[in-house]
Amino acid sequence: MRPRALVLAYAIPPVLAFVLAFVGLTVADETSVVGATSSVTVSLGGAARSNRIIAGAITRVAEEHHATVVRMVADRADPDGRRTALVTDAPGTLGEQWLRDGYPDFSSAVSTRVRPMADLDRVDPTGTYELFGDDAARHDLVRAFDSVGYGATTESIRALTRLGIGETVDGTLGLVGILVLGSATACLVATVGSPRRCAVRRLHGQSAVRILRQELSALGTSAAVLLVGAPLAGVGVWIVNRAAQWPALVAASALLCAALLTPVLLAHATGVLLACRRPLVDSLRGSRPPGGIVGLARIARLAATLLLVAAVSGLVGAEVVARTSGTDRDLRAAGTVVQLWITPDPRPIESQAYWDRLGRFAGGALQDHDALLTALREVSTGEGGAGVSALFVDAEYLRLQDVRAADGTRIRAGATPTVWLPERSRLDPDALVRSLTDWDFRDAPAAATRDVTVGRLGTPELWTYPDGGRVRGWVDDAVLVVVPTPATMFSADQLGSWLSTGDVAFRDRARAERAIHAAGVGSEISAVVDVGQAAAETARGARRTVVAQSAAVVSGAVVSVALAVLATSAHRRRHGRARFAKTVAGVHPVRADADLLAVEVVSVAVAAVAAGAAWSRLRPDASWRVSTLDPLTQTATPAALLAIAAAVVVSIVSTVIVLGTARGTDRSRGDEAR
Repeated sequence: MRPRALVLAYAIPPVLAFVLAFVGLTVADETSVVGATSSVTVSLGGAARSNRIIAGAITRVAEEHHATVVRMVADRADPDGRRTALVTDAPGTLGEQWLRDGYPDFSSAVSTRVRPMADLDRVDPTGTYELFGDDAARHDLVRAFDSVGYGATTESIRALTRLGIGETVDGTLGLVGILVLGSATACLVATVGSPRRCAVRRLHGQSAVRILRQELSALGTSAAVLLVGAPLAGVGVWIVNRAAQWPALVAASALLCAALLTPVLLAHATGVLLACRRPLVDSLRGSRPPGGIVGLARIARLAATLLLVAAVSGLVGAEVVARTSGTDRDLRAAGTVVQLWITPDPRPIESQAYWDRLGRFAGGALQDHDALLTALREVSTGEGGAGVSALFVDAEYLRLQDVRAADGTRIRAGATPTVWLPERSRLDPDALVRSLTDWDFRDAPAAATRDVTVGRLGTPELWTYPDGGRVRGWVDDAVLVVVPTPATMFSADQLGSWLSTGDVAFRDRARAERAIHAAGVGSEISAVVDVGQAAAETARGARRTVVAQSAAVVSGAVVSVALAVLATSAHRRRHGRARFAKTVAGVHPVRADADLLAVEVVSVAVAAVAAGAAWSRLRPDASWRVSTLDPLTQTATPAALLAIAAAVVVSIVSTVIVLGTARGTDRSRGDEAR
């Protein structure tokens, strides 16, 4: 009969491997093409040819090498949920199969439409192309792009990355660390800490090698889990995505299962060999566990507590982002406003002319009342090194949002900038205005900043039109800065930067598309995105993280308690007789177990220090290294308190275990070694 700790140690890795493989493939499928052997990144060259010629060159390479080239293009209306795969159609390749049968989306959150590479003349040809082919095809594809006036760089994709191994969400690594640590420690405590099972086999003449083989037959537990779980997992995957990419899922699960079982097997084998080296007589009598095993169990308990603290902090942050993104209130406030996604690298983003061009486009849209300014920034208060959040808006913002002054009147843009302070703010208005004039309005005409007025806000919260989770959607502590003519108050470089971060937004999709076409900047814009869409995508990612972090918290708490049980049990076996002697001598139970209770105090102290360190990293200070605009800054204090509370709860449970085992030790007179 195997110890329950060993059964759990071998049952956990197969389940965890499948979960990690599924999550990894989901993330990989949403961000790239699963299974691609290499990628080619294309940038503008000196004498670029037409898109039709480029598509022809790509198709020739694919046909020559019997390869498939894929260019994923996001849908402008829903870039996170819909996309188009432009593929080559060489006979007998994946591309031909996808054009006929459709692309097998692994993630149920993404829908992919497949079109021939000839449709490349409708999109920007720069970006990343995924290749299913050999190295010769990869190098010929680079040369094909060079021949039509485009620069190209390439890199091979590692086999593990093709299977989604390494792709993860926040909280997954902590979950893996907690479970592997608990499994390995359980194996050591169940062998070295309980040497009698191995001693009985040695007494019957079995060699250490034979004992090791018998012990490692515990792998049958993992096999049983696989036999029972594989059909259930198959049915679940079929329901979710019709078993798309199932070969990759099976391969990734097998590799991860082997990787997760390796430390368990090593710990188990090490424990068995060490137990076989102990004197036979002492082992049969129930020799005390080595002090190193007791110390290892305690160290593992502290490590699990630290991982629990990190998991609780991550869970609080993810929950806040999930709750504050994509809500009905947000969608109502966002209305029809859209933001532009600027085409990412390899655009010449370090070129000043590039940003000036975008800035002139943004400035023109603001002047034509097609766009609005909604830039949430940290500004200096003008008093020492202190900073404060400031929301820069224009007349269009105030037309869309009902913002009131302290006296109840609706705020509107005047002829000069106006600074509105929160109703209970203690900021020095004169110092703040000087700071804004000297720095934030440094490019504005002097006449425009000569008569900056100050008022008091009555609206408790301001909507920021956030681009996902970068800034908070609603702020209650920000200064409102009304800029009547942002096109003349800020430089083209500043407006271009704000356009790229979504701080210059358009009133609706039709106005945005019309302005893009009129300015001829279509190649610079990768997508036109509803503000609510970005918030919803952030919430979707946060909900995934909430699930992973919740699993990490539950696992951390369970593993911490289990390790506390193992550590206490090993301690009782080693020091049980000394504990019984103290009881006979009339020592108070608390003093008799002072060493075990001290471990609990240290555990809580370590958790408090870790939580305090995390709190200090998230709290804004005079150095401005942490932005007050980040939603996670609002979670610093509750996350730290909840993390400490979780550690205290685990410590209380462990203390109850200590007191409970004390009675058992006294009844057995401290002779409970096994």
